[in-house]
Amino acid sequence: MLTLRTVRRQSLALLTVALLGTVSVLAQQTNAPASLSPQLSAMSGTGLMLAGCQERMKTLDSLLKEAGYSAMRTQVVDGTTKVARWYHPEHHTTIVAFAGWQASDNTFTAGEFAGLMRWNELIATP
Repeated sequence: MLTLRTVRRQSLALLTVALLGTVSVLAQQTNAPASLSPQLSAMSGTGLMLAGCQERMKTLDSLLKEAGYSAMRTQVVDGTTKVARWYHPEHHTTIVAFAGWQASDNTFTAGEFAGLMRWNELIATP
């Protein structure tokens, strides 16, 4: 026979399990990395002046630093293209940006990749 005390214990146990489950789900959603792909796509462009590419690179750097990324390496290749790479160690995500580095008619593009993308995967070596 169920006593009032047994019912209270069962109710408290069910409430505790429900609350712990809710907290766990909320924590997973909060800690899940948000994809930056929409912002990266919005920054892409063609036919840009050098100043436009420089400004986009600076804006991207600020955005990524706020999101917890750290700059890993930036290099101008052949004097025509700037390549930059950022990495988020907790989310294991790499952001790579390519920007034309000439006076005019440049292209800017950036992408988000799972894992650590190494520099030698980005730049063709002779």
